[in-house]
Amino acid sequence: MTYSKISPGPSAAAAFVLALAGCTGANGESAKSPEESSGASAPGIEIEYIAHASFLMRAEDGTELLIDPYASRVWLGYDWPDGIAPNAILITHPHYDHDAGRYREMPFPWSDEVPIVDAPGETAFGAFTVTGVRGKHADPYGMEFGQLNTLMIVEAHGLRIAHLGDNGPLTAEMIQGLGRVDVLMMPGDAVDHIISPETTEAILTELDPSVVIPMHYRLPDLEVSEDSPSDLGDIEPWLEGRARVRRLSNNSTKLSISALPAEREYLVFAHAPYVVGPTG
Repeated sequence: MTYSKISPGPSAAAAFVLALAGCTGANGESAKSPEESSGASAPGIEIEYIAHASFLMRAEDGTELLIDPYASRVWLGYDWPDGIAPNAILITHPHYDHDAGRYREMPFPWSDEVPIVDAPGETAFGAFTVTGVRGKHADPYGMEFGQLNTLMIVEAHGLRIAHLGDNGPLTAEMIQGLGRVDVLMMPGDAVDHIISPETTEAILTELDPSVVIPMHYRLPDLEVSEDSPSDLGDIEPWLEGRARVRRLSNNSTKLSISALPAEREYLVFAHAPYVVGPTG
């Protein structure tokens, strides 16, 4: 099934699409992007990191999918940006930092015309195929909604991206449902708010992604104080000891199946420049 654009004008996110001019390796030196390393411009998925666990993904046909938008200033100290107009929205679970406050019946930034995927099943949007796999929210959170969590596989142009939401340890059934994972978006922070180091390593072994994109960590320049949000740590301690860490100088890059690294890489995005803190 194909959906047309909800808004004919470019979104605020699209206005900030930047080519990956450079990124920084773990040793602080400039590192090449996957596209630069391959020397080719192959069809792929453009990924824009907004903030927290939210990403905008764009296929070659222009179709845009938004995953896990957060509610403004609920636990997190910053606002959701205006002007993002995706073709569809994917929601892994009904926590305010993943569903824009929809479960709490807060004002939702999009109209009812925008399709929402928030349950297991398969749906097509333009060049994208989205497959939801039944998961389980990490303990002890999410009891108020039965610990629902839908693992999302987003596929286009041969590339498969998995977004885990706030899932806990993966079962054999979940692993089978996810299938091949080329790019993994997973929570990681200094205080292991969602999953433990042992679970993190188990997931990496079980799914064996070529690229790991950490998410769901504290963004210090957007927060009001050093202890906010509560129980959420920075990303740097989580990255310590990991080989092939690439820190992007902006919030956008394009990944393709033909240019995946031979050895696993960790891509750390800058948050979107149009997301600002309380004093911004």
